[in-house]
Amino acid sequence: MRKNGLASLVPFYFIILIDNLSVSLIIPVLIPISYDAHTGIMSSGGTSTRDLFYGVAIGSYSLAMFLGAPLLGSLSDHFRRKKTLSLCLLGLALGYALTIWAMLRRDVYMFVAGRVIGGLFSGSLPVAQAAILDVTPKERRVNSIGLIMFCVSTGYVVGPLIGGYLSDPTLVSWFTLKTPFIFVAGATLLNLLILLVAYREAPAPKPAGRMAFPNPVKHLMESFSFPGVRLLSAVLLFMSLGWTAFFQFIGLYLTANEGFDQRGVTNLISVVGVGLAAAFLSLVPLSMKYLKPHVAVTGALAGMAVCIAGTALTGSSIALYALCLVGAVTYGISYSGLVGMMSAAVADSHQGSVMGTAGATAAISAGLSGVVFGIIDGSSAVPIFSAAAFVVLAFALIAVRGMGGSGAQGAEEGADTTSMV
Repeated sequence: MRKNGLASLVPFYFIILIDNLSVSLIIPVLIPISYDAHTGIMSSGGTSTRDLFYGVAIGSYSLAMFLGAPLLGSLSDHFRRKKTLSLCLLGLALGYALTIWAMLRRDVYMFVAGRVIGGLFSGSLPVAQAAILDVTPKERRVNSIGLIMFCVSTGYVVGPLIGGYLSDPTLVSWFTLKTPFIFVAGATLLNLLILLVAYREAPAPKPAGRMAFPNPVKHLMESFSFPGVRLLSAVLLFMSLGWTAFFQFIGLYLTANEGFDQRGVTNLISVVGVGLAAAFLSLVPLSMKYLKPHVAVTGALAGMAVCIAGTALTGSSIALYALCLVGAVTYGISYSGLVGMMSAAVADSHQGSVMGTAGATAAISAGLSGVVFGIIDGSSAVPIFSAAAFVVLAFALIAVRGMGGSGAQGAEEGADTTSMV
C-alpha cells in the first residue's frame, strides 16, 4: 500500500475537487437552462412550471447523493477503494452524458435522470478521503487533510466559474449551455484513466459474508437518538436547510428580481466559494482557538441570518457581495463548530455515525429545500427569507442550549452530553 507515491494520490484529490465543483457548477447554468425559451431545455411553459423544474433539477441531485453515499461507503469496505471510486467516476460521467443528451433533445425527464445518476455516484468524498489517509503516514495526515479541504473549497470557487463562463458564447462563439458538462465529463473520464494507471491497490480480501445495504433514512433518524447530540443535530438540520435554500436560490432570485445576468450570478456564487474556502482553511481554526465552540457557533448563526436576509433587502451590489462573502464565512464556522461539538458529545465508538450524520443532513437539506421551494415559488424572495428563518430557528435552539436549556429536554441534553464526553 505505501508503494504509492504522492503522484498516485492525485486522482483522489481530483475526485474530491470534481465532487464539490459538481454541486456549484449547476447554479449559474441551470437558470438559463430552465428559463430561456430559446437556448434552454423548455421551449414553452409558465414561470411556475420552470420554477418546479429548477427545484427538482437542483434538489434531485442532493437527494440521490443522500441515498447513494452510504451505499458507496459499503461498496468501499467490501470491494476496496479503487474499484468503488472507478465506479463513482463512471457514474458521474454517465450522469453528465445523459444531461448533455437531454439538452440536445430538450428532454426534461432525461435531464432529471442525468442529475439523479450523477448524484447517486457523487458521494465519493469519504471514500476518496479514506483512500488518501490509508496510504499516508500518520505524521503527514494533517497535511493531507489540509489538501483535502483545499480541494473541497476550490471546488466551490471553480465550479460556478466553469458553469458560467464555459457556457457564455460572448466569450467564445462555440460555447453553449452544454459546454460545461462536456468539459467536466471529459475531466472525469481523464481522472478515471489516471486512477486506473497510477494507483496500485493491494487485492481485496475475500469478502466475509454478504455486503450490507445501509438504509440512509434509518441511519439519519438513529443519529437523533443519541441524547448528547439530539439538540445539536436539530440545530445542524435547521442551519443546513437555511444555507442550502439560500445557496440554491439566491442566483435565481437575483436574476428574476434584480436584473442579474448569468455572469453576475457566476461571480456572486464564486464569491460565496471564496468565503467557504477562507472559513474552512483559516478562519474556522482561528475562531475555535480564541472562542469556545458554542460561542463561535451562536455568533456565526446570528451573523448568517442577518447576511441571508440582507441579500434580499439591499439594493447595493457591493453590499450584496459583502453579505454573501460574510454569510459563507459564518456558515463555515457554524458547520465546523457544530460538527465538532457533536463529535465531542459522543464516545469514540459513535464518531463514524456522527460524521455520517453531518454529511447526510447536508444532502437531505439540499434535496428537500430544492424541491420544496421549487414547488412553492423558487424565483421569489420566499426561499431567501425562509432560509433566514431556518437559521434564526437554529440560533434560538443553540442559544437555549447555552443557557442550560429550558424544561426537561434542556436538562436531559445537558446531563447526557456531560456524561458522554
